[in-house]
Amino acid sequence: MFKYRDGVDVMARLSAAGWTSYRMRQERVMGEKSIQKIRDGALPSWRELNTLCRLLRCHPSDLIEYRPDD
Repeated sequence: MFKYRDGVDVMARLSAAGWTSYRMRQERVMGEKSIQKIRDGALPSWRELNTLCRLLRCHPSDLIEYRPDD
């Protein structure tokens, strides 16, 4: 199962990179529903993950990882 890596706070990373939720909405980078989903800790869709990686200039593996079901 895919999960966020331990200690990853996507919203804090976005904010540190200059991407507030207000700016993302105003520049139509990501909608409120997607932003709220990330705030709630839900995994992003592939499209949202692509956007996050573009904004943060990172790889998907920097944000999420695969953990086998126990």
